[in-house]
Amino acid sequence: MMSDANSSPPDGVTEPKRSRVWIGLLAEAPYFAIVIIGVVGVCWTSLFRTPTATYWVVMTPITALLCIAVGWRNLPQGRGRLEMVAIQFGQWAAILAAMYLIYVSNVRGLVTSPALGSMMLTLLALGVFVAGLDLRAWKLCVAGVFLAIAVPIVTWFEQAALFLFLIGAVLIMLGVVLWWGRAKLSADRG
Repeated sequence: MMSDANSSPPDGVTEPKRSRVWIGLLAEAPYFAIVIIGVVGVCWTSLFRTPTATYWVVMTPITALLCIAVGWRNLPQGRGRLEMVAIQFGQWAAILAAMYLIYVSNVRGLVTSPALGSMMLTLLALGVFVAGLDLRAWKLCVAGVFLAIAVPIVTWFEQAALFLFLIGAVLIMLGVVLWWGRAKLSADRG
């Protein structure tokens, strides 16, 4: 019986490469998710001109959990993890409280929806950046800076939603390409 030239390699040969690729992508997922949360919030604020406080109040705890996940995997097991969770919980509770205070103080509608969204994004950016400093995770700091840069862009450009979406998409694609290149290099070496 002749062997088929197009037959797939035996089981187990390509699986380690695939699993390393997926593990690498999963390791970068929190950073991408944080940027996506920010970009979606900014686009929503710019396009729909509706109060977005609910979006930010829901997404802030999700962002906090993503930051905790980053910190969790970088710390050894034990008390350090519990302390990190407590510090992050306190930090993000303060960010959420500040968001609530800004929203409540706008009862009379003196602040426009885009301005309110910009304030919420600024607080989220600050929270992500400070979490990155606290967790010594430079990628969180970069995500926080990107979110902070999004604030003046929204203020300067009335129709910035598409622009920010494109910037976010380019950053995500750049991250995926860098991740893929790194995975390919390590696969070629290994």
